[in-house]
Amino acid sequence: MVSMRSSMSLVFASALAGCATPVPHVQPPAPPPAETTLAVTRPKPPRVGCREQPGVSTWERRLRSNHRLLADTEQSARQGERYIPRLRRILEESGIPPALALLPIIESKFQLRARGRYGELGLWQLRHATARRFGLVVNGRRDDRLDPELATRGAARFLLYLHERYDDWLLAIAAYNAGEQRIDRAMAHHPGATFWDLARDGRLPRHCREYVPHFLAVVQMVEKAPFCPDARERTALNGSEA
Repeated sequence: MVSMRSSMSLVFASALAGCATPVPHVQPPAPPPAETTLAVTRPKPPRVGCREQPGVSTWERRLRSNHRLLADTEQSARQGERYIPRLRRILEESGIPPALALLPIIESKFQLRARGRYGELGLWQLRHATARRFGLVVNGRRDDRLDPELATRGAARFLLYLHERYDDWLLAIAAYNAGEQRIDRAMAHHPGATFWDLARDGRLPRHCREYVPHFLAVVQMVEKAPFCPDARERTALNGSEA
């Protein structure tokens, strides 16, 4: 009897199992995707062109052969060693070629309190009106042109404005030296011209025609290498393919 009851129990259990409603198979939820970090690539700031131009080569030979000019340039560069790294970072953060941190070699010889004939002051030799125009405080109690960092930020805003105006760094540098009005008048007679075109045609003041190649020669000497961009940059900055 015991064996029969056991057999009947097994049969009954099997029957119930066969009649039970099947439970659908549920896929376990997929694990959340691993969190990924997207690398943000900052655009590299543009570089100042160094295409072999007669004016640049002439200035480089002049700087290397004239002992007074060479000593003066080297002394100015040494004077700037305490400022240049920070100036380069500020300009680079602003999207300006960091080589422009060497512009005070020509402007002020990196003399913090250098004064010009027309009220220019500081490393960047900004005039009162220009300094105020680009966010610096200049009054009887405070003059931001004497603060290397503040003055550099003001000069950076000025240089960016000039580059947006002319879409060409060499013309921007020329305008920094000679003023926008001079460049505008020259461009009015020769729309689309590069700095080299205007300089060759004598449409810029002599000091401006010398200023840009002098600066590029200083960059090449101080950086110990030509400052050559790729072909696309060279076209934009120098006016033609090398």
